[in-house]
Amino acid sequence: MAITGRDIEHLLYTDTPDPILVVHNGVTEIVAAAELGSHVGAVVVCSRSEILRRVGERDLSEEELAAMAVALTEAIQDPDQQRHA
Repeated sequence: MAITGRDIEHLLYTDTPDPILVVHNGVTEIVAAAELGSHVGAVVVCSRSEILRRVGERDLSEEELAAMAVALTEAIQDPDQQRHA
């Protein structure tokens, strides 16, 4: 399952309270942190607050969104990568 720049963009601009990007049943979804428990088996990719901590409150370019999406896709495919980064 590949994360896309659009997934990141949706996470940043959704009206969902305290949003988290997950992969659930092979599909990316934005869920409220309070509702995460109802998505049994979902893989948590990242939260909006995690993204904002990294990049701050600014608009990201298409290239930045794409690069972030690649990094997140690699991280969920190989969780050990985050420990070595």
